[in-house]
Amino acid sequence: MGETSKRLASAAVLVVIYLFMIFYAGFYYLQTYLVLLAGGYIGIKEFYNLSDRGEDGRPFRGTGTFFMFLILSFYYFRFIGAQNKFEAPLFFQQYIRYFIPPFDPVPAAFLLLFIVTFTLQITRRPLDGAIFSVASTFLGVFYTAVPLGHLLLLLGMGQGIYYIILVSVITFLTDAGAYFGGRWFGRHPAGLAISPKKTWEGYATGIVTAIASVFLFNLIWENTTGTSASVRGWEVFLISAILSLVSVIGDLLESAMKRDAKIKDSGSLIPGHGGMLDLADALLITIPVLYYYLQIKGNLGFQV
Repeated sequence: MGETSKRLASAAVLVVIYLFMIFYAGFYYLQTYLVLLAGGYIGIKEFYNLSDRGEDGRPFRGTGTFFMFLILSFYYFRFIGAQNKFEAPLFFQQYIRYFIPPFDPVPAAFLLLFIVTFTLQITRRPLDGAIFSVASTFLGVFYTAVPLGHLLLLLGMGQGIYYIILVSVITFLTDAGAYFGGRWFGRHPAGLAISPKKTWEGYATGIVTAIASVFLFNLIWENTTGTSASVRGWEVFLISAILSLVSVIGDLLESAMKRDAKIKDSGSLIPGHGGMLDLADALLITIPVLYYYLQIKGNLGFQV
């Protein structure tokens, strides 16, 4: 099987899993939680492989993985506790106090993570590489758990499914448009040391592709669901441009980490795509950005 065939086959399987994850409510969205846990585990494992410097500093893998599970679980309980679409009495709504502290647990978990990793560093390892070890452990949890948690928060909104598909369409078609635009029209290098082959024409094509794809997606959404798209008119241009630019930053961020680690791909799990971080690098940034964009929009009095 050729490289392109591998990419297409892998993408088809991932799309099916992704759609099942967000459309099927099932037993308290348990499949969504488990898929995100699996993705978070793979992602943080890849991140810690990238950031391992041996004697010069290495992350506390077990500690970071535990806190990633813990923080993602906090997001899940918050998501489930806000749902009212189940026919049976909602277990978590009745006993939510046993799962969520009476304060925002995520910042508290990160504070505890910092204390634990620093304590482990000064009691179990040499002081050389202390800053790198603590920082890389902390960043690995933040880079994986927070974006995946915000996917749950986005899904929990009134038009959650629409917004998740919207951000996915913009993110992935920006990348596809930039790739083909660079190959077909690329003449002027963007001058970025991280990705020297990227061109301004490619980036511009990616943004245009994203805008056009949202108009097409809205048309399909309205014809298939019978409901009006939540992002229309001039806002299509605004949100597409914002998320396209942010997706580029997410892609460059992961490229910078791989160059620092002197490897080509973050992993080899997904045929034709590389690792989990190679596939979802931009989405890990665009999902939280869209969520907070919608929060600001709602606070200004606009419908979301």
